[in-house]
Amino acid sequence: MRVANKVAINTVIQYTRLLLNFVISLYSVRVILNALGASDYGIYDVIAGVIAILGFLNSSLSQTSIRYLSVSLGKNNLSDLRNTFNNCFWLHLFIAIGIVAVLEFIGLFIFDGFLNIPKERIEAARIVFHCMSVTMFLHIFITPFSAFIISHENFFYSSCISILDALLKLGIAFFLAFTTGDKLVVYGILMMTVVIINVVMYILYIFVKYKDEFYIGKPSFKGIKKQSKFAGWTIIDVLGTIANRQGYAIMLNKFFGPVTNAAFALARQIEGQIYTISAAVIDTIKPQIMKSYGSNDRERMFKLSMTAGKFGFILMSFIAIPLIVMMPLILELWLKSVPESTVTFARLMVLACMSEQLTRGLVYACQAIGHIKWFSIIVSCIRVSALPISVLLLSLGCSAYVAIIVFFICEVTGSITRIFVISKLENISSLFFFQSVISRVLPSFVVAFLLCFTIHFFCKTLLTMIFNIIITSFSYLILIYLVGLSAEEKYAINNIIKSVFHRNER
Repeated sequence: MRVANKVAINTVIQYTRLLLNFVISLYSVRVILNALGASDYGIYDVIAGVIAILGFLNSSLSQTSIRYLSVSLGKNNLSDLRNTFNNCFWLHLFIAIGIVAVLEFIGLFIFDGFLNIPKERIEAARIVFHCMSVTMFLHIFITPFSAFIISHENFFYSSCISILDALLKLGIAFFLAFTTGDKLVVYGILMMTVVIINVVMYILYIFVKYKDEFYIGKPSFKGIKKQSKFAGWTIIDVLGTIANRQGYAIMLNKFFGPVTNAAFALARQIEGQIYTISAAVIDTIKPQIMKSYGSNDRERMFKLSMTAGKFGFILMSFIAIPLIVMMPLILELWLKSVPESTVTFARLMVLACMSEQLTRGLVYACQAIGHIKWFSIIVSCIRVSALPISVLLLSLGCSAYVAIIVFFICEVTGSITRIFVISKLENISSLFFFQSVISRVLPSFVVAFLLCFTIHFFCKTLLTMIFNIIITSFSYLILIYLVGLSAEEKYAINNIIKSVFHRNER
C-alpha cells in the first residue's frame, strides 16, 4: 500500500473514532455533571489535577517510546526493535512504581487544608485519590504496549479500544444516575475498572499479533539510560502543558473554589476533545516522521512534519469554528446548567489549542532527530510563565477571566517561538514555514469563521445552527482546497480520490 493511501486510511479511521468519541464523551459529561453536581464534579477534577502533575511523566515517556520504536522500525532491524521494546517496558515499570509511591506520599498531606474541599467530602475524595493512583500506574505501565501498536500504524485496533473505552464511560454515566451509594466514590472506582479492561486488551493483542517482535528480558540499563535522557528533555515540553492546565485547575480552586473549577473542567473537556481531532493526523503521520529519520530521509521528515501541523489544524477547524461561534447555544443544549465563565474559558482554550497544534509537527521532527534540549527549554519557559503571572494578577484582585487571557497569550507566543527556534537548530527557513503552512490555512480559517459568525448573528435557532454548520463546513472545504493546499498536496489527494472511485467501479 502506498504511504499516502495508508496515511489517508489511518486518518479516516482515527477521525471516525474521534468523532464517535467526541459525541459520546460530551454526552457522558452532561450526564455525569448532572449526577455528581457541580461541587463533586469540581472535586474530582481538582484531584485529577494533582495526579496529573506527576502524570506528565507518562506523556513524555510515551513520546519517547514511539520515537525509539518507530526509528527502529525505520531501520528494519528486528533485534534492535526487540531490545528497544524491552528497554521501554522496564523504564515504564520503574517509573510507574516510583510515581505511585510519590502520589501516595502526597496523599497524606493534601487533604488537610491544602485543597479547598468541603469537610464532609474529604473521605470520599481520599478514596477517589487512591483509585486515581492505581489508574496512573496502569496508564504508565501500558504505554510501551500502546506505543508499539502506534509505531506499527495499527490504528484500527487502537481505535476499537478507544471507542469501547468511551462506551464504557457512557455506561458509567448512566449508572451514576441510578446508584444509591456515594456517586463520587462509585465514579472513581468504575473509571479505574475501565482502565484495567484497556490494559488487558492491549497486552493480549500484542501477545497474539506481534509475538515474534515482542520481547521482555533482563533490563539493559545502558539502553534505559539513553531513553531516560531523551525523556528528560521531553518532560520539559510536556510540563509546560501540565502546568498550564492542571496548575490552573489548582490555582482556580484556591482562589475561587469548586464551582469555578467546574467551569474550567468543562472548558478543558471541550479543549481536550478538540485537541484529539488534530491527533487524527498527528498520530497517523508521526510514525512516518520517525521512520523517515530512521531511514536517513530528512527532507521527507520535515515535509511530513509541516503536513501534520497543517492538516491537524484544518481538521480541528471544522469543529472549532462553529463551536467557538455558537458556544453559548451549544453549551445550553449540552448541559442543563452551565457554570459561570464556561463560555469564555472554552473559547480561549480552543483557540490556544489550535495555535499550539499548528506547529506541533515541528516538535516531532526535533524529537526524531534528538535535538530537543533547547527547543524544549525555550518554548516551555514561555508557556509555563502563564501560571506565575496569573497567580500574581489574581493576588492583586483580578478576575478568573484575566488568568485565561494570560494562558491564551502565552500559548500563542510559545507556538510562534517554536518556528524560530527550530529554524535556528535545524537550519530551516522560518519564512518557508509561514509561506507553506500559516499563510495558506489562516486566510481560509478567517473567511470561514466570519461566514459562520455572520449567519449565527442574524439567527440563533437550532435549525439555523445545523444549516450554518453545513454551509460553513462546505465553504471551508472549498477554500482549503483552493487556497490551503499546495500543488503537491492537491495531486496526492486527487490520486487518493481516484483510487477510491476505481476500487468501487471494480
